Amino acid sequence: MPYVLVGDEAFQMSGNLLKPYSSRGLDATKRNYNYRLTRARRMVECTFGILVSKWRVFSKPIQLKIETVDEVVKCGVVLHNFIRTKEPAIERIMEDSQMTSITSFGPHGTVPVSAMRNSCAAYFSSDAGCLQWPDQSV
Repeated sequence: MPYVLVGDEAFQMSGNLLKPYSSRGLDATKRNYNYRLTRARRMVECTFGILVSKWRVFSKPIQLKIETVDEVVKCGVVLHNFIRTKEPAIERIMEDSQMTSITSFGPHGTVPVSAMRNSCAAYFSSDAGCLQWPDQSV
């Protein structure tokens, strides 16, 4: 599965963005997918909030080439992880500092967006992708 961006209902579905299903008439598989996607989005927002609080460069739009912005973000994550190893009293958020590029899987890629969302929903409901606790209401 390729890397994707996660968004909320406000975003339009695109080649490398997953968003929740519409909230009307969802079965358990789609509710589970929506829960897991929203959980992932919240985790990313919290993690980025930590980066913003440590380095002001992330608090406003970065006026650099996109390739340079990628490197600045990667550097911020690596520095964050390095500092976390030196601050043992703080709970670690990210354990792996290896970053890779996001690849598009949209119209020019190999997997249609709706198929990717359906595939993620099926995986989250499978034995391999289920949560550790029993079915919870979402």
